[in-house]
Amino acid sequence: MSAFTLSSDCHALLCELQLQRAASTRYLQDTLYAPGAPGRALLDTLDQLQQWGLVRQRTEQQWSLTAEGTLTLILAVRAGECPMPQWSRIPSVTGLERAQEVVRELCLGDAGQIPAYYQSAELLSLLDLPDAPRLLAGSSPAWQALLLEHFALQALLDAEPDEGWPLATLVTSCSPALSGQIQARAREWEWLCGPFGGEVTTHWPALQQLAQQGDEQPLAERLLGALGQWQGQEASPWPRMFSALLWLGWLQQADPVQGSEQRKKWQRSLGHHSPLLADLLGQWAGDRHGQAVGLFDTLQLPLEELHWGYLWLDLCALARHGEQSPQVTILHKWDLSHVLDAEPRHRLMAFCQDLLRLLLGREAAHWPLRALRPAQGEEEDATEEEGKAPASASWLNWLQGLGRSSGVRKPQERLVWLLHAEGPELECKIQKQSTKGEWTAGRRVDPALLSSQYASLLDEADWALVRTLPRNMGKLPRDAWVPLANHPRLFNAKGQKLQLAVSAPLLQLVQSGEGMSARLHPAPAARGAHIVPLAQDLWQLILTPQALLDRLPALEAIPALPPAGLEELQRTLDAIPDLPWHSQVAGLRGNAELAPWPGVPSVLLDWQEGQLVVQLVTREGDLPPLPLGKGEAIVRQGIREYHYWQRDLAAEKDDAQRLRNQLPIGLPGNEWKLDGEQALTLVNALPELVDAGVVVHWHQDSARLKSLDEAALSLRIERRQDWFQVEGALSLDEHQILDLRLILRQLTPGQRTVQLDEKTSLMLSDKLVERLTVLGAMLDNEQRINNKLAYPLARLLSVITTEGDAAWQNLQQEWQQEVSCPPELLTALRDYQKEGVRWMATLAHHGFGACLADDMGLGKTLQALIVLRMRQHLGPALVVVPKSVVTNWQEEVARFAPELEVVVFDHPAERETLIQGARAGQLVLVNYGMLGSLSQALKSRRWSSMVLDEAQQIKNAGTQRAKLLFQLDGDFRLALSGTPIENHLGELWSLFSFINPGLLGSLGEFKRRFGKAVKDPQHMAMLRAVISPFILRRLKQQVLTELPDKTEIIHHISLSPEERQLYEATRREVVQQVQSADGRALMHVLSGLTRLRRLCCSPQLVMPEWSQTSSKLDEAMALLDEAIDGGHRVLVFSQFVDLLSLLRSRIEQRQWDYCYLDGGCSAKSRQESILRFRHEAVPLFLISLKAGGTGLNLTQADTVLHLDPWWNPAVEDQASDRAHRMGQTQPVTVYRLVCEQTVEEKIVALHDEKRALADGLLSGQSEVKGLDVESLRALLMS
Repeated sequence: MSAFTLSSDCHALLCELQLQRAASTRYLQDTLYAPGAPGRALLDTLDQLQQWGLVRQRTEQQWSLTAEGTLTLILAVRAGECPMPQWSRIPSVTGLERAQEVVRELCLGDAGQIPAYYQSAELLSLLDLPDAPRLLAGSSPAWQALLLEHFALQALLDAEPDEGWPLATLVTSCSPALSGQIQARAREWEWLCGPFGGEVTTHWPALQQLAQQGDEQPLAERLLGALGQWQGQEASPWPRMFSALLWLGWLQQADPVQGSEQRKKWQRSLGHHSPLLADLLGQWAGDRHGQAVGLFDTLQLPLEELHWGYLWLDLCALARHGEQSPQVTILHKWDLSHVLDAEPRHRLMAFCQDLLRLLLGREAAHWPLRALRPAQGEEEDATEEEGKAPASASWLNWLQGLGRSSGVRKPQERLVWLLHAEGPELECKIQKQSTKGEWTAGRRVDPALLSSQYASLLDEADWALVRTLPRNMGKLPRDAWVPLANHPRLFNAKGQKLQLAVSAPLLQLVQSGEGMSARLHPAPAARGAHIVPLAQDLWQLILTPQALLDRLPALEAIPALPPAGLEELQRTLDAIPDLPWHSQVAGLRGNAELAPWPGVPSVLLDWQEGQLVVQLVTREGDLPPLPLGKGEAIVRQGIREYHYWQRDLAAEKDDAQRLRNQLPIGLPGNEWKLDGEQALTLVNALPELVDAGVVVHWHQDSARLKSLDEAALSLRIERRQDWFQVEGALSLDEHQILDLRLILRQLTPGQRTVQLDEKTSLMLSDKLVERLTVLGAMLDNEQRINNKLAYPLARLLSVITTEGDAAWQNLQQEWQQEVSCPPELLTALRDYQKEGVRWMATLAHHGFGACLADDMGLGKTLQALIVLRMRQHLGPALVVVPKSVVTNWQEEVARFAPELEVVVFDHPAERETLIQGARAGQLVLVNYGMLGSLSQALKSRRWSSMVLDEAQQIKNAGTQRAKLLFQLDGDFRLALSGTPIENHLGELWSLFSFINPGLLGSLGEFKRRFGKAVKDPQHMAMLRAVISPFILRRLKQQVLTELPDKTEIIHHISLSPEERQLYEATRREVVQQVQSADGRALMHVLSGLTRLRRLCCSPQLVMPEWSQTSSKLDEAMALLDEAIDGGHRVLVFSQFVDLLSLLRSRIEQRQWDYCYLDGGCSAKSRQESILRFRHEAVPLFLISLKAGGTGLNLTQADTVLHLDPWWNPAVEDQASDRAHRMGQTQPVTVYRLVCEQTVEEKIVALHDEKRALADGLLSGQSEVKGLDVESLRALLMS
């Protein structure tokens, strides 16, 4: 600081920046950037202060003091060269930052006080400066005591014993009151660093007394006892400053827990007296330099150059890991004889030697560490030849590591550094590792707080970088770039791993006409440092020497020079420090070499967080790869400082195109991120690409990716009592076989890669993932499978290499047999119907139930009747149907199975007798409503076959109807339903509890195993694999190519103003009722929704006195009028019978002929209406949705009108398919009347979710969503 003299303007600016704490203050905005002379003068002042290192520019309009600038200001104020900053300009003293308080008190000189709380990091940044000892003179006694402790401790850490006590020249600046403290620090220096006579306990009598005691008392207890004794006697010296760190190291070795407790006490009690000690104790809590990364270089130094204080701290930090840790065991590989065998020159050296001996498993030579002995068997030969351990396959190592895992992993944290190209700016973050092994985005932390608050996270690379960073981060100092470039966790702003190459630009001199010209490669930045991104993960930092920037304008146009001028130019350029230059001009010899780039076009692969990053690069040896055909033409790569490469970018672009044509990617560019099948395709193609001459490299930090398909999976299955034991393996190659359970434990839903070891990951094909996912769902933790799941497993294994014992092989052979059906029974069937019959008959033969879930109108009844004909000789069959289709079943039996005798209960008195007397060849036909009265009779006998038509009738397993059917005794159970699942998965469990009891476990087990299937594609795949062998579903568009088209139209209707007003008033009333309901919200929601739906149909349904018209009924009549005029016949459906009554009145007024059916019609009336519509030219059939939505064949109609949307779209689809089914010859049009901006529109929107649930299970889709109470509540919102 004495090398320059500050003007009053400089002093004023330093005061201003100190008060404002940097940034774009009003002062700078009004002065620095104002037009005119004052702004330019101030800018010149700032530039001068920046050259002296007193200020830094943070952004274009942000400046701040450096630590040197702050110290300069303090010393100038004390010397009277600068006025005291006007602290009163800050709103209140309490508003001062803690760092400001420190500066203010130091400026006050002998009147300054130590703040009760201050920012130690800010103070340390001042005290680390070379001129900081000048603060001793003129400071108050309190400050002098703190500063003395700091400088004494720093002197011991930097101990150079041969030079004597370094504070001898400073003590004259201290007040006489500190003489005792000065003497204590001098004795501490003398004891630790003075000549060593072989005894370590001199100077501490109590320590010498402890050393002479026997070993009956543990060392930790003796050390703590001595501490208590000393702290009780004020006159007796006890460990302070560095001696505290020395004592803490002994105690840590004797008892780590006690050592940790003592560290916390000293950190609280001593920290305020010395911020440096507080910082060191904070680092003690973490790893500090305990990774042994830089320790080797330290221990190789000549003994006279070792800083023994820092070495003691490094060894103590290393010892925290334990003697068997990798960080400590690496010491055994080093030759440390020159350190261990040397005679100690002082006690500090002796203590370091003893701690090093303990870490190597040897005995210490001096007390107190001599009281500790290495554990039995730890003293091993450090020169044992590597490779003696028997080699084991990588999968075995993985298994052993997996076995050692406790299963409970403490969340890990790490420190990462993000470099932004703009500025450049450096950002520090702390990331946490999730249970899946992924790292979070991280939270930003101030690098100035790392050493004091986050020391446990810092490793050697972090410490090397942190030491170079200023306390207030701004422009990065030149010293920071090398440790930053060497840091293993450096990322770009997007979080991608980054390599940073630091170099100077190349100055190139070329002939230009009669003279010369000079140009820099790359072009320089305005302030001498900028980043050139060569690739996303490779940046080059160009540091341009300031001396070159000053001369560059002159060098850009050099006139013709005589020989003497060339010699002078040579000397000038050689004299510029850190300047590489190359000349193409005769007579000038540059110091840099420029050679053609010999890189080879290559494909670089990097597996990153589930994505395969593919880059086209040019690569030479161990040099960082460069993007092929992109970047700078002249680059510096390699360890030789002044060696540069000249690239041929045009040729590289041709090479890039050639590689693109060879890769199976088919996308433009030079870099891709692949996942899923794209990544798998490329990995599978790698051997072929290599054979074709493509050079492929993996990133040095990347795991290698290998692929596996389902052909690699093999299983062995053996019978055990009532379950099967499944063992499996995956063959990676002829040398590596992986145990199935290892893969299953790692495989999670949505994941297709598993980690084999630290350097290898496996990517599984979609088919293999599907097989393994299903296996994981079927097998328990011991890889056993229940007998009931053996059939789905056998279906799964049809494409997997499987071995098994005799029991499994016999079972598989039996299940592979397909039942042959008599040809005469199949004559009238279509091909898909024949397939359905064979499928049902085969399942029945093997003792399983089935669910035929064909689309409506594909002949489920016909297929079921053929199976019943095949099984009629085995005993009577029970068929349970809705009441509405009893007649239809009778007609179908008479037509397709006349040899079956249908038993119908006409008289209640005969029911039990008929059931008891049922025999082979008889079909007992019962409707669902009769089950309750027939429960005992039905349960009293065995049935050869049981069929449930419209099986969704038992979707609620808690009903008496469902419970009764579960209890019936039958050989073959068949469910017929075009909609086996309508709303939720519980309906599926109920259905399977009938057809295959126990297959899906209890309801609780089912929910635990498959409850996530609605939202999780992998769980959906598991469930589908278990049930798929027992469900057969075909859609009409798949099998009936000749079926006419069905056009579905949503016909929107606008409410009249009066209807809209009534609707909104009702909606608000319903919302208010729901919000005020306690514990009965769901009931109010459903009731309110019904009111709104009925109001949309006709206000008269809600308000009988309503005298105005209904928009929906008006529109319905208009559509019917048009249809009838066009010669169409129409089915009209509604779930509200009273709405149908209102429509009937209008139809009768128009004198249109119509048929009518609702739940109140008798069976006779029902059949008469159906026959009349079929055989007469009746244009309209009004049908209640529940009464006629299933079981009817009304192909005479070609138009369907749904007056109101029902919650479940499957019910509407079933109703529409009364007309759109086999036998229909005309295109069918389906109208859905929906009132705009009402609850009806929202119900229609929910239909997609409902359909997705059924399709996800039955049609192979994997993504569905559930409908909850909140979804219903949302329907009420406007």
